[in-house]
Amino acid sequence: MEPVLDHESSLSGVLIPSDVQAGVQYRLIRYLGEGAMGVAYLAQRETASGASPVVIKAVRPHQMVDDIAPELLARKEAVALGRLNDRVPPSPFVVRFIDTGNARVFGTTSTPWLALEYVHGGVEGTTLDDRVTYSVHKTGYAFDPVRVAHTVSCLAQGLTAIHNVDVIHRDLTPGNVLCCGFGADEIFKISDFGTARPVGLDRTFGDVGVGTVGYAAPEQARPGSFPIRPYTDVFALACVSYYVMTGYHYFEGANPYLVYEALLSKARRSITESDVLSPEIREREVQCKKIDALLARATDQDPTKRPPTAQRFADELLECLAEAESAPRSSQRLMTAMLEIRQLSDPMSWSWTIRQLPQPDFVVKSAAWDTDGHCFAITRQGPRFWNGEIWRDASALRLPIGSTCVRRYRAGWWLVGGSAPQLTLCQAEGPGEEIPIPEGLEVLSADGVIDGTLVIAARRQSGPPLLFCRDGGTWFEPLPLDGVAHLAPLVRVDDDRWLVGGRLEVGGGFVAEYLPKESNARVVPTPENRAFVAGSTAPERGVALMVGSHGIVWRVDRRVGSTSVVPKQPDLTAAAVDILDREWTASAGILWSRMPSVDPEWRPVWRDSRWQAPFVSLMADAGVIVAMTADGGIVEGRDITKSQASR
Repeated sequence: MEPVLDHESSLSGVLIPSDVQAGVQYRLIRYLGEGAMGVAYLAQRETASGASPVVIKAVRPHQMVDDIAPELLARKEAVALGRLNDRVPPSPFVVRFIDTGNARVFGTTSTPWLALEYVHGGVEGTTLDDRVTYSVHKTGYAFDPVRVAHTVSCLAQGLTAIHNVDVIHRDLTPGNVLCCGFGADEIFKISDFGTARPVGLDRTFGDVGVGTVGYAAPEQARPGSFPIRPYTDVFALACVSYYVMTGYHYFEGANPYLVYEALLSKARRSITESDVLSPEIREREVQCKKIDALLARATDQDPTKRPPTAQRFADELLECLAEAESAPRSSQRLMTAMLEIRQLSDPMSWSWTIRQLPQPDFVVKSAAWDTDGHCFAITRQGPRFWNGEIWRDASALRLPIGSTCVRRYRAGWWLVGGSAPQLTLCQAEGPGEEIPIPEGLEVLSADGVIDGTLVIAARRQSGPPLLFCRDGGTWFEPLPLDGVAHLAPLVRVDDDRWLVGGRLEVGGGFVAEYLPKESNARVVPTPENRAFVAGSTAPERGVALMVGSHGIVWRVDRRVGSTSVVPKQPDLTAAAVDILDREWTASAGILWSRMPSVDPEWRPVWRDSRWQAPFVSLMADAGVIVAMTADGGIVEGRDITKSQASR
């Protein structure tokens, strides 16, 4: 019998079985909100191997949106999003489709539902609208030039992925962009495909105008004037770009008619009219005029005069912002405001979920997380991608033979190395740029920026481990680490400093501060232990952790080092620190946490004695921790008192 759901009553525990995925069901947790098409619920996807949070969108029965049947709307969104899942890994800049079916949500009539990726948001909010508002409220300004460039770059890549499967979104707005992470780890995801349509299917929906007033292109309101094409979404991307720079909508009016009149006018607002425009942008008068001209052209009534693709628009805007990239960042203003926040909730009271049970014969060699909870891993079975619900084979990427280590490079991009004679940048489209490395090396780890300073830890068949620095495209002379038997963690503290750790030939662990431009590694004093095996960093804060045997945690905050010890001195195998300064580490079957500014003591916050494989990777964001074991088990903790979900 189909479940009967009523968002007016308690929904906790109500189950929806999957129509197409055997052994999968969705347990509703709470009502999130509603829109023109239906109602959204936070839910949990449950299988025999684990559970994961999702968002269920249930369509109202007999609901017609612009004379379009709800079944067709749900099918359109499922098809539009489903086509983006073919690549492994998928684009991180589009909310991922998971499942679809029918259930009696509003009484006796069976209506469609969709299961979509959950986006965990954060301190600054879940939508782009939330985050711009937060920035204005906390710092007095909208986004700085670096953050504007990152935002537009993410959205352009998301739109490109959408357009590459011949779909036009048609409703890109600040409220339809979901967010997670902070700073360089921030990710923006395009959501809400209820009005999307395949290219060339204009006749499918008759003469109807859809989209959000002030963001929808004129051809959407005047069907038949111009065909709906990628330039339609370019119009909306330009409007969103204006919003993140100024905190105001590009087209405003007392009512929708006046907004539409402003859209049809040739007059356009300047970004300099905003009282919250970042000073790093405002002080560059020539660039401001170039940006104004680009926004005007990208919102021209004649779509053929707009940049033809989202990527072309982004490239032109980023060129206008490029000279401001080295300016003081408003993220530092935001960082100052955020440090006033203290995560006082006890992680022992968080919601803890087994996302994936450990798997026999599954061995993780190296793993790297994106802040949306997705992970790329090199395993004994080859490259694998954790999409939030299941492990998927990523061998279609055709990585070089001998790949053994992976590091997150930026959102949706991974830096892969090993015994091959190059480092490889890869993403959903496959392997990209290859960076040749000196011959005869096996890369153990890598961190940094390809067009800036890049550091690798490596070894040859004989001799001590080596540190290599690449700057301006040139490899410097290697720095041999004489007396070092094993090199494990390599983490970047800031633009000029890295930390390395491991085990000495004479026994005992060590940590060294590496200054690549000075070709110098200085050993720092740390307590005695057998080895340091893992590390983590929050570059925006200048904080790094190194962990190892005997429960030793060594922390550097700016230039000051300090030591803490986990109770009973277990061997520690992974570390993480979030943007609000909550620290995490792991031992066999136990996750530990502390917040130094509030409570310096390490406390166990999750434990399961059946999990005996070591934790090898942690991902921490504000109010979220995800931990992975060497045999592919994944556990997640979430602060449900502050949790926000995608809609």
